[in-house]
Amino acid sequence: MTDATISRPPQRSPAHRQLDVFVGSWRARGESFAEGQQGDESRASAAPWTSEESYEWLPGGFFMLHKWEAKVGARGFMGLEIIGYDDAAGGYFTRMFDNAGNHPEYVATVSGNVWTFSEPSTRATVTVSADGNRMDLHWELRQGDGEWLPLSDRTANRVR
Repeated sequence: MTDATISRPPQRSPAHRQLDVFVGSWRARGESFAEGQQGDESRASAAPWTSEESYEWLPGGFFMLHKWEAKVGARGFMGLEIIGYDDAAGGYFTRMFDNAGNHPEYVATVSGNVWTFSEPSTRATVTVSADGNRMDLHWELRQGDGEWLPLSDRTANRVR
């Protein structure tokens, strides 16, 4: 065998390790504004949001699994998400699946302690506290005319 025929196993990059900030169990509280939302009264339909969430590395450490079980008003909302980093594309990606049949694909970026997740109709800003024990999550929904309205505001605290 020559060096040319031996392939090196993939290596985790510093970009993969940046996702470590999410690893663990989280309890989130806040409000959802999705039901009956109007542009001029975008927060009038607020419903309480509570959730238990977890993030863990899949074997190999290249992809992270995010699972959640939430109560939004009287409705149950649950799902999972796979988060990863694409070395070739030079960026983060996610794919979500939930019990309402949604399956969006997000592009994610990070700047300091602020993560953004976006796709054409929804986007989120997640700000991680300096000590890594709190996340402030602000989700928005794009209306047909292009206006972004608040979808939910939550605070997640790490469960010890």
